[in-house]
Amino acid sequence: MLVKALGNIYRKKFNIKTEIEPLLYGAVSGIFHQAADEGFQPRTVTDPDHDFYEQLRHSGDVFSAFKVHRAQNDMAARLLDSNGVLKPFNQWLKEVMPIASHQCGAWLKTEYDTAVIRAHQAADWQQFWREADVLPNLRWMPSTSVHPGEDHRRYWGTVRPIDDDFWNHHRPGDRWNCKCSLSSTDDPATPIPADSPEHHSGGNNPQSGLKGNPGTTAQIFSDDHPYFPDSCEHCPFYTPTISDRLRYTFQNRKKHCNTCQYVNKRIEKIANDKKELIKKRREEYRRLLKDDSYTSVKFDKKTGGLSANHIGHITHDGPRAERFFGGLTSTDLENECQTLLFKMGHKVLFLDELKRKNGQQLPALDMELDGVLMDIRSVTGNGWYSNIFGKKNDQLRRFNSREDISASADSLCLYFHNAHLFDREKMERSINFFKYQRDNKGEPVERYLKHVYCVVKGQKDILIFDIE
Repeated sequence: MLVKALGNIYRKKFNIKTEIEPLLYGAVSGIFHQAADEGFQPRTVTDPDHDFYEQLRHSGDVFSAFKVHRAQNDMAARLLDSNGVLKPFNQWLKEVMPIASHQCGAWLKTEYDTAVIRAHQAADWQQFWREADVLPNLRWMPSTSVHPGEDHRRYWGTVRPIDDDFWNHHRPGDRWNCKCSLSSTDDPATPIPADSPEHHSGGNNPQSGLKGNPGTTAQIFSDDHPYFPDSCEHCPFYTPTISDRLRYTFQNRKKHCNTCQYVNKRIEKIANDKKELIKKRREEYRRLLKDDSYTSVKFDKKTGGLSANHIGHITHDGPRAERFFGGLTSTDLENECQTLLFKMGHKVLFLDELKRKNGQQLPALDMELDGVLMDIRSVTGNGWYSNIFGKKNDQLRRFNSREDISASADSLCLYFHNAHLFDREKMERSINFFKYQRDNKGEPVERYLKHVYCVVKGQKDILIFDIE
């Protein structure tokens, strides 16, 4: 998913300044949905906390939108070299991978852990209110961290009423990865600990993004986080009409990112695009079911995955078929690849390979993947991938020469049943070698192959490599 999302940024398949990369957004927002579910627990529509639960999840969507927008623009800023020329994709990919790995790896894990903690605290707060007539006060419990922060230590054991303003300014969870907690009690309230001078300079205030009580705001992260704009005027999603702009100017508009209609429109657009895709896939599924030329037609209404096999698709599974990995034929591997792609939510159709002209079988390709024609090759050994590229490049040349082909094919799918056979550095070196291949006359080989789709067993989406 990550490499494909980066490809969308590189090729500017959307407005990077005002829109959100949908694949990256879907993955990140899904992470925060998981955090809300783990910390707050899913609530049915009849549950009194259902609306609060939905608001909590929505706040994760809003945070994800600004997080992805920041990341995509940080990476897009590196697209051009010092001369203003677009960098080759693989060079740019190497340069932005540290940003992507940080935002979607180590730091995302910290954000997820904090989101779980704050969602759990929000759930606790709802329970505290329900028990307030019996247990009207809250006690600040010590941190369970092996190395607790000193800034919260002063508050350990503090007991204050649940409606005390103290909890709006100091609470467990206002530090990243804070592991303090609250416990309801009927013990009498204690004095508020004296703040050190650092409090008055902001040193003891909540960290950015952790302001406010998630149990009352229904916000996992507050909009003072650096991902969020300082004001509506600086928001990439704020696109008011002239009358709206005038009205908001006179009303001295203040930002409310979690309830903003402009942010919601961007988020809803991604959801609607996904719904429209699933709708189109469902229609195609119904059409394929009625088409006698296709068998094994399957559709996943949740992911939009669609797969089918043309009756003219060639299989190699007889007793004399070559076998790999302890008994798998090339057809077994092909089917395994198709199943993985289907589960990822792709449309994958096995094509007719038996078309003939003047008694001769025409050159053919195996598969249509999300509308892109390509052949499949399972990687079964440790050789250079460039050996495969050369053969498939010639196959593409012959396929594209067919009179009935209007749009040239330029892609190849490599399937790695054994994930250890995939090596990114080896792939890049193989691509570089292929780019400079020459024929028997010493002339550069004309390249028809321009895109390599790698499906690696155990990975959640396709890795795409471009051959410039």
